[in-house]
Amino acid sequence: MNSRLELKVVGLCRFILPVLFLVGAGMFSAESKTIVQDARRSHAAPPKPGRAVPLKPAHAAPPKPGIRPAPPPPPAAGHAKVKIIPSEAAHVRYVQYRDPSGYFTAEIPRGWQVRTGLKPSGKIDLISYAIAIYDPRKPDRELYFNLNDAAGVKSAEARDWHAKSYGANSHFARMPVIPNPTTASFFAAMGPFYGYHHFVMLERFGKNALGGETVLGECVSATSGAKLQGLFHAVIFGTNNYVQRNAFNPRAGKLDVGFWTEYTILSERAPKEEFLEWQPVFDRCLRSIRFTPEFQKQRRDAWRRLIGTSNYIMHTGEVVSGMIMDSYRRRNTINDVLSQQRSDATLGYERVQDIETGEYYRAENGFSDWYRGNRYRPVRDNAGYLQPISGYIRR
Repeated sequence: MNSRLELKVVGLCRFILPVLFLVGAGMFSAESKTIVQDARRSHAAPPKPGRAVPLKPAHAAPPKPGIRPAPPPPPAAGHAKVKIIPSEAAHVRYVQYRDPSGYFTAEIPRGWQVRTGLKPSGKIDLISYAIAIYDPRKPDRELYFNLNDAAGVKSAEARDWHAKSYGANSHFARMPVIPNPTTASFFAAMGPFYGYHHFVMLERFGKNALGGETVLGECVSATSGAKLQGLFHAVIFGTNNYVQRNAFNPRAGKLDVGFWTEYTILSERAPKEEFLEWQPVFDRCLRSIRFTPEFQKQRRDAWRRLIGTSNYIMHTGEVVSGMIMDSYRRRNTINDVLSQQRSDATLGYERVQDIETGEYYRAENGFSDWYRGNRYRPVRDNAGYLQPISGYIRR
């Protein structure tokens, strides 16, 4: 009995021991392989400096048969594409203008026109020579440059004296009263002659090397009724001429019936909301004005006939432009910022910037609500209101 039991145990051990040996060997082999791999990694050469070690992409498990992958999430409401309408002023093309009389040349925007001053007789006035460069489609956009004028008397009493002495239709009897020899007073009084009214000075920039003063002002167009904004400049001198107020009463004192003489009269004006866009265009036109030698010779002769000498004051557009722009750059820009912000709010726009080009645009109100792109961003600082816009953004 015992011998049979021993034979069974021995047989069973012969069967189980090989199986256990094979399993143990396999486990030892897998563990050994893992240890060797770890050792190789720990002794591997480090990556070269400056080179990133690429990471193996993680591969997602393939979808199970019969199961569709989940759809991507829907895009956020809104649009990333916009429609750009270029600004006229930012895309002006210039042409060379030659005066038919051969007196000057200038660069003007294509499609614009030029008007020069004439005497009532139709003859050209070489002394008080004036040039107007304007947009016939929107005449409120205008550059006006006058070399010289004798406009304005010092008081209403002096004007009445001229009317009694020389007739109601004489030159100074028809001139406005300019109480002070300042640029603001001159343009406020001369508005009806220049096609506007209700002139208001916004800022003055002080005297320049010419002896004149540039101011930033607003007025109302006499033709369209639109509110205009612009730069205005004049050099003003006075002549004194005292007469007895009452020939029969010496105690009445004397009256100054002298007049004001203006040189280098300039105005650059456009509708208020777009003046900042058009000012660089006006400046380029002004800088480009070149008077010909023939004009300068004829003008000297005209001065000689008028006052017996050929000495006269005439500054080129380039010189005047330099003086005016030097003053304009030193202005208090907060007025421009507030004006542009009010204009945007009134017209229904918000100011945005193209972060790729740095250009500024006016976008319709609500732009921030529907736009979902990253290229155009709302303007958050004052600098964005001091640059001309490049166009308008539509949905």
